[in-house]
Amino acid sequence: MNTKFIQSVSSVFLGVIAFFCILIPDLSLKLFEVPVKDYSILMIQILGGLFLGFSVANWVSRTILIGGIYGRAIYMGNLTHFLIGGIALLNWNIRNNFPTIASLVVLIVYLSFAFLYSLNLVFNPKILWKDKQHFGVLAIKLRS
Repeated sequence: MNTKFIQSVSSVFLGVIAFFCILIPDLSLKLFEVPVKDYSILMIQILGGLFLGFSVANWVSRTILIGGIYGRAIYMGNLTHFLIGGIALLNWNIRNNFPTIASLVVLIVYLSFAFLYSLNLVFNPKILWKDKQHFGVLAIKLRS
């Protein structure tokens, strides 16, 4: 699996969520049929800041080897975020009988990212030399 693609797509996805949470928090709450209160708007905006931070971290680290010292931490953070978020969204959707299409779409995306990040952690990247004369050029391929 191409780790740069996963990091880029998750960065854009989290950036879009951050945009909605920071700039239009009342609409974000209405999409999930949550009552709009002053404290809930504040919490959604703080959550948007968290999403923006994850988005920037994913965008900056999209070319890092996941088996390296920094890449594994980024991937574990993303896996934890998407797995716990996906389980919480699944639980909430089941309790509320899948109230909106937006909640179902976010649930599917969260569980998909959790699956992709777990696959990339289970199948460690294998480093292959593209050109043996230039030792700085590496290609990353997952072992299957």
